[in-house]
Amino acid sequence: MKYEVSDELLTQVKSELQISFNERDNSLKKAIKRGMAFITSRAGPINFAGESEASIVANDLLMNYCRYYWDGYRQMFPVDYQSDILHLQIVNGVARRSIDEKTTD
Repeated sequence: MKYEVSDELLTQVKSELQISFNERDNSLKKAIKRGMAFITSRAGPINFAGESEASIVANDLLMNYCRYYWDGYRQMFPVDYQSDILHLQIVNGVARRSIDEKTTD
């Protein structure tokens, strides 16, 4: 799966992490892509920019993943956010199931 980091998402992450300089944008984009890959590997395909509950929860997890990555503490993210990841799995699964049911009707 290919992960795209929009300028809007990069700006959102930089704002969340209170980063005002541009020199490390490529490194930050890599962190965002890794976070997207981590989250989708646990919760399935998801739109990080949407307005659904699953998208909002996924976006929040992504911001926190990037914070852990930026602080050099990435290995603890799955432990510290285990309940949030489980919540996203459930919410995203329910949302995807309801979409599947609508398309089969």
